[in-house]
Amino acid sequence: MTEETPLRSASDPWLDGRPPHIPTDGRTLPRVCLLPGDPARVSLASAVLEDFELIGEKREYRLGVGRFAGQEIAICSTGIGGPSTEIAIVELSRLGVTTFIRVGGMGAIPAGIVPGSITSVASALRDGGTARFYAKGDEPIPAHDEVLDALDAAAATHGEALTPITVMSCDSYYVGEGRSLPGLEKAAEERMADVLRRGADAMDMECETVFAVAKALGRRYGAVLATHGNRATDEWLEDYAPVQQRMLTIACEAAAMLSVEG
Repeated sequence: MTEETPLRSASDPWLDGRPPHIPTDGRTLPRVCLLPGDPARVSLASAVLEDFELIGEKREYRLGVGRFAGQEIAICSTGIGGPSTEIAIVELSRLGVTTFIRVGGMGAIPAGIVPGSITSVASALRDGGTARFYAKGDEPIPAHDEVLDALDAAAATHGEALTPITVMSCDSYYVGEGRSLPGLEKAAEERMADVLRRGADAMDMECETVFAVAKALGRRYGAVLATHGNRATDEWLEDYAPVQQRMLTIACEAAAMLSVEG
């Protein structure tokens, strides 16, 4: 008997050109991909994109493609946090994506960034674990200039103006974002003081990983975020579907521009 060749290897567990996580059907994907965290938000894009097609769903990953202004665009959810976001970017990159735009929500810190406003991420502060494997040191990671410019131009096309912000991405939603829990009040207070000291305008859970991984892979990257809450005023936007729809329209416009350029 001859020993059979393994179908996969532990060091690179792809099979016949298909990754172990992203639910692809094997096709080469469009060059630009939007990255919401929540799989449900992929469906919101179907109201903005033409000829929308859901390719597949697996774990936290929901992948679809559609067209905007004649350009094909991909959209894939990443789930919550750095590890699942890293997997998405690495696998989508091997499937043909060269530009990543995170589209999601965040909690603003200054009172002037009100719930319902849309922002562009100018830079990501260093705070997470996953990104450390792709970008050493503590220097903030700036957004790719071409993506930032496209987002601003797309917003202007739709009568919007994006507020540029600095985001701190955190691996913890509760104490890590300064939310007090019984017995951990002091830890939450100290954490929020540190966030303020470092000059963050907002907190999310994915931007730093998107920026670090995409940059390390030589891809273009950026983020446009809807403001869901504000820590200074303690406001929370209960129905954020309208602002998400506005944000997705801007992101699709920018993605179409970047598809032509890239």
